[in-house]
Amino acid sequence: MNAAPVSRRARPAKVPLSRELVIETGLRTLDTDGSGALTMRRVAKELDTGAASLYVYVANRDDLLTGMLDHVLAQVPAATEGDWRARVTQLVEAAIEALARHDGLALVAFGWFPTTRHALGLLEQVLALLREGGVDPVTAGWACDLIYRHIAAEAVDDGGERARWNLRTLLNGIVATPVGGGPVRLARAEEIAALQEIERRAGAPFAEVGMRAVAEDEPPSREVLGGFVSDGRAWVWPDENGRPVAYLVLGLVDGQAHIEQVSVDPAHAGARIGKRLIDHAVGWAKGNGLREITLTTFTQVPWNGPYYERLGFTYIPPADEPRGLRAIRADEIAHGLDEWPRACMRADLATWRTG
Repeated sequence: MNAAPVSRRARPAKVPLSRELVIETGLRTLDTDGSGALTMRRVAKELDTGAASLYVYVANRDDLLTGMLDHVLAQVPAATEGDWRARVTQLVEAAIEALARHDGLALVAFGWFPTTRHALGLLEQVLALLREGGVDPVTAGWACDLIYRHIAAEAVDDGGERARWNLRTLLNGIVATPVGGGPVRLARAEEIAALQEIERRAGAPFAEVGMRAVAEDEPPSREVLGGFVSDGRAWVWPDENGRPVAYLVLGLVDGQAHIEQVSVDPAHAGARIGKRLIDHAVGWAKGNGLREITLTTFTQVPWNGPYYERLGFTYIPPADEPRGLRAIRADEIAHGLDEWPRACMRADLATWRTG
């Protein structure tokens, strides 16, 4: 005798899919079977659905991993006991412990610059504590990058007493390190030749990635740079002797601030000087009632598009480019720059993160 058919309606209802559920399931899979087993197909199987259904909530595996990282960092408690050093130590050790509990997630943190809500929230706490400890804003800003890398690297090795010693050494160095040169100031007419030389030096690394034409391109003319200097929209970062080692010139395009050029002498790379100059330009733009800041950049050069994305810039779809930016892009195309992928970017001044 055949059993009576069972209606599909009698099956237990599935829990509705959501980004949070997909991320939690991915984390469970990671903890159960390791990073090698973490695929979109496997997560979909755990949720009793098709892999295509997941793409409504996560863009791809990288987005899933980023979400998992943020989910874990959201569980790091705020540090409340002791002086600023003790609280930085508590916060960092809690973050290391949280990441180390999940196979392979520390490598995600180590390979990607923090851009998610809770990763940035963690760094904001560190920044506030460093400022409480008397570290100047500029040094505290780049120190946050070092501390984040410390968290990720030590989580890979499961932390421990060595991690605590490394952090003490790192904090001692941060406190003892003076700011190299600065602060940002207006460029002077007699420094235009120096700005052109900075531009030539800054262009040299492009040759190393096969972009020799860009590396050999001439810097802006004296007349062009002189116009920005005269208008008070050219700034430099001077070294300890007052000589410019980086500069930024700011235009006005479509009624908004537009970074025409920002260049740092490679000998001073890694000190976040470019970020300091951009922060200054953002401050000027805000002070003049502007809403956003734009630029054009190579999308696949690490110190161009990916760098600006980490700062908070987003790409503008070509169809959405306003008239002024479209004209700039047309000039760049005519100049041969589109031999390599290039695009416009914008950042909202209201949400810009200084430091």
